[in-house]
Amino acid sequence: MPHTQTTNAKLFYQQVGPAGAPDVVLVHGVTGNMAVWMLSGLLQKLSTQFRVTAYDMRGHGHSDTPDAGYTTRHMSDDFAALHEELGLGPAYVLGHSYGGAVALHSALRFPDSVEGLVLSDPFVPALHHLQKDPRKWKGYLKYKLNAATAGMYIGGDLWDLSAMLEQAANLSPRRRSMFVKRAGQGALDRLVRLHPTTCGKDVADQAGMGEADLPTIGCPTVCLFGEHSPFMPMGERLAELLPNATTDTVPKAQHFGFEENPAEFVDRVERAFCGMAGLTPTAPSRPLAEARVNVMTNSQQV
Repeated sequence: MPHTQTTNAKLFYQQVGPAGAPDVVLVHGVTGNMAVWMLSGLLQKLSTQFRVTAYDMRGHGHSDTPDAGYTTRHMSDDFAALHEELGLGPAYVLGHSYGGAVALHSALRFPDSVEGLVLSDPFVPALHHLQKDPRKWKGYLKYKLNAATAGMYIGGDLWDLSAMLEQAANLSPRRRSMFVKRAGQGALDRLVRLHPTTCGKDVADQAGMGEADLPTIGCPTVCLFGEHSPFMPMGERLAELLPNATTDTVPKAQHFGFEENPAEFVDRVERAFCGMAGLTPTAPSRPLAEARVNVMTNSQQV
């Protein structure tokens, strides 16, 4: 398996697409891995016109899991190490959720390495105050109910990852069985894996990228949000702060557009990057016969 070495972690990556084509880098969110880009068809779609590099962030997938170093600053160092070792050109970067914050911090610190951004439902620590009241998200009660059916209690700060990791690592046998039945053993393993690390607290750390820094990120940016995204307040504020930003919406999606409406998600990402690179998008994707929904945000399974 191809790996690149950062300061204290090996990162697993895959690269596809024609040599010499514009570079795209895909950054997944916390508790995810780069497989989401393959399952949605995004990797295959983009690789017809771009050289696409996808990787597992530290603590995820086949990459190493150091005890510490999970802030966006650490993660942007990982991006820079990967970019340098693979000899990438100025890259178009897609980041989902916390990966969106990693992409932003990479653009802030290494502007010559980032040509443009697509921020998919980004969770940005500096804008955490906009998400303090989860009741403003229409799907909040359904999310709480979904979590309860998986043996998890959602209360207080909905976005406190430390509390979620602590809870997952200490589920009673009955609640553990509920979680595995609802979300699968793999989902539980991904949470438990991060529990001993500093990831839970690090994702809340601004790590040198405050709200006042965001207007200095001048590359073309598309803020891409699910129609019913819980992070819409962040998206609206980002569009105001970033000087070269536009917005787009994935219909019939919440936070995981690549699962909830993959054809629309893939086509909108391709259209964004093609617009930045001066290329023509390929033919529209065929909708999947059945979308791969996220069991925690899918109200139809409650």
